[in-house]
Amino acid sequence: MLTVTVVMPVHNTVAHLRETLEGLRVQTFADWDCVLVDDGSEDGSLAVLQEWALRDKRLRLKLLERNAGAAVARNQGIRAARGRFIAFLDSDDVWHPEKLE
Repeated sequence: MLTVTVVMPVHNTVAHLRETLEGLRVQTFADWDCVLVDDGSEDGSLAVLQEWALRDKRLRLKLLERNAGAAVARNQGIRAARGRFIAFLDSDDVWHPEKLE
């Protein structure tokens, strides 16, 4: 079993996504996966998420048909979690490399 599943709801944050995902990718603690929940983005966020999910198999993408809000997106991510612990990452935040450690 994985140690940590990171749940990241995303809604129209394309301007920050690459930096947020890079901060996750470089974590010094390696036993994690991430559920990216696109909450009906209309700004290109989905294309960025798809690109990153193809490049890194630790990233799993879930799509909500329409914007339902951060709480609904987080709950969808929790339902898809595989880790023993859950961490939440907002799509416009950047973690220090040791955050999960």
